[in-house]
Amino acid sequence: MIRKVRTEEAIGKKLAYDTTIVTPEIAGTLLQRGHIISPEDVEKLKNSGVYYVWIEDEAKENEDLVYEWEITPFVANKVVDTSTIEVSPGRQGLTFLYSKIPGVLEVDGESLTNFNMNMQVYVIVKQNYTALGAKELVGTVEVIPLSMKRKELEDLVKDVKPFVKVRPFIRKKIGAVITGTEIYEGRKKDEYLPIIRSKAEKYGWEIVFYAFAPDDEEKIIAEIKKARDAGAEGIIVTGGMSVDPTDRTPIAIRKIATNIIAYGVPIKPTTMSLIALWDDIPILGISAGGIHSKDKNSIDVIFTMMMAGIIPSKRDIAAMGLGGILESYKPH
Repeated sequence: MIRKVRTEEAIGKKLAYDTTIVTPEIAGTLLQRGHIISPEDVEKLKNSGVYYVWIEDEAKENEDLVYEWEITPFVANKVVDTSTIEVSPGRQGLTFLYSKIPGVLEVDGESLTNFNMNMQVYVIVKQNYTALGAKELVGTVEVIPLSMKRKELEDLVKDVKPFVKVRPFIRKKIGAVITGTEIYEGRKKDEYLPIIRSKAEKYGWEIVFYAFAPDDEEKIIAEIKKARDAGAEGIIVTGGMSVDPTDRTPIAIRKIATNIIAYGVPIKPTTMSLIALWDDIPILGISAGGIHSKDKNSIDVIFTMMMAGIIPSKRDIAAMGLGGILESYKPH
């Protein structure tokens, strides 16, 4: 059992929950559950606005109640696919969810909304189809009350099936074709391949082919073909994506692709991206803007989906305008 007492009356008692501290510099745990409260702690607690605390009572435990540190891991293990998501209990009634594998987050939004309608225990996750590396934060499970009746908790998850998972990348070999006559001729240093290497490392992809091509559609096509012959299961073609007369990348991709899904996508940065399929091989043409906004661009938003086997429709692409201003975008 736990019991509420004045902070000064809790000296020598065992704290029954995690107390919080919030300042402009920190938001975290002040004193952890199980801590024996000392006279010095009383001032710390009051300075943080805590004039009453919950302490562990020596009376017999009420088996009908479950507490925040039990509730959220219990719920988390019911609502996530534990083969792809790690459940990690934290402090203050919070349980963290981490990806076990690289892939894209896949959430049944209706099931999540219906579950959260209980208004006591919340599942809070990143946006659907967010690209993830291994061991990356997916979301949290958080409880509002300190305790719940055991039957109430059991009823809450009685009919729940996992609705949060990481969908693995089924394609793991990529090719990269870096276009631009100025790069091909050595006039300008390439900045794109290191970015693609970094993303490949994060997502567990292998770069099986890369090449540099001038702004000539036939030569770009030749390198795309070489990428496929090298075993690439997805191909990124960089640069030359605007309406400048020199830019030939969209023409090259249009000539070789069997399905052009979209030329231009409603996300910022890298709006000038081309999404295509060459038979079953995804091709992404991405503008040079991905160099300036390397942290997140159409590689992370769209190409990752395709590498996970999710081929977006034109309507899916159109819907990306809601939330399409990415955190990496800076007006200029």
